[in-house]
Amino acid sequence: MKKVTYFLIALLLCAALAGTASAWNSNTDANINPSGSLMPGDSVSATMTIKILKDSSVYRINMYTDLTSAVWTGSLASADGSPITEFPAGKRYIDGYPLTKLPQDTVLTIYLDGKVPDSKAGSEITVMTVEEVSSSESVISTYSSPKQTVYNPDDIPKQITEINDAITKLDAEITEMSKQGADVSAALAKLDTARTAVKAADSYKSDIPTATKEIVSASAALVDAEKLMVNSALTKTKNNLDLIEQNIANLNAKGWNTDSRVILLSTSKQTAQNQYNTAKNAYDSSTTSVSASTKTQALDALKNSANTLTESNTLWEEAQKSPVAAIGPYLVYIVIAVVAIIVVVGAVIVLRRRGDDDWDELG
Repeated sequence: MKKVTYFLIALLLCAALAGTASAWNSNTDANINPSGSLMPGDSVSATMTIKILKDSSVYRINMYTDLTSAVWTGSLASADGSPITEFPAGKRYIDGYPLTKLPQDTVLTIYLDGKVPDSKAGSEITVMTVEEVSSSESVISTYSSPKQTVYNPDDIPKQITEINDAITKLDAEITEMSKQGADVSAALAKLDTARTAVKAADSYKSDIPTATKEIVSASAALVDAEKLMVNSALTKTKNNLDLIEQNIANLNAKGWNTDSRVILLSTSKQTAQNQYNTAKNAYDSSTTSVSASTKTQALDALKNSANTLTESNTLWEEAQKSPVAAIGPYLVYIVIAVVAIIVVVGAVIVLRRRGDDDWDELG
């Protein structure tokens, strides 16, 4: 009995799933004109074709838009092509055609004309959304056209000012890293690209699409300049750390490993190394732009490694100029010479003593 019950439940589930699947209708993306960014007041048209499958459970098709003064029309391929004219309560829908239990697959074409509302300036809009609904008011399928940006003419001067401020700030950061010995030529070149683009945007302020395009280019160049700057700082820091490590090894080889200054030098080097590792990991994990904290970490690592390198160079120079270091290459010869002198002097003293003793005996 249980097996029969389970079988019936499974059968019902399969039927339900099959019914749900058959209720969905195939549709294609809407064709929006213009398809890119828009200006307030622009006229926009859209067309969408929906294939309503045979024996579907569609009862009504709802249509929505962010456009103002919207006019919807449409036709079914198997019907008389009458326009869609029923627009109650802000909803646009079609239920005047026999959408349910169609004897064959039917193509519905929807047309939309409207204008971009001024209130949408500086935001995004969805030109067309289509929703298939069953008689029980359940949404069977839905489609929305890709969101489109609406330019705001008032934003252009503000954006130009913001980018110019960002360029000034980044230029100061690049200069600071340059003082620490980093090769920032690539970052400076990309910064010049940003300057050129923002100047072009300023000259095209009345041509909003062109000015916006230049602003986008300037922003992208700024992102690239930041990444190049941080990379140059990390490269220089790594080079500094390698040189510090070599100086420490040289000092230890001369027996300076117990000197408190060398011990402190090793600690400073490890601190710079940790800062470098943190900044490098953050930089490597960034996908588009680098964060403000990553820039700060990279600059701190560069400064500390540069200071520590200077200290290690000073100690190494001192070690090389110490008396023992100065005679180091000749130490063996000096020791031999000293030993030889000691031997000769000792021999002379011995011989003179013997001579004195012999003279006393003769006397």
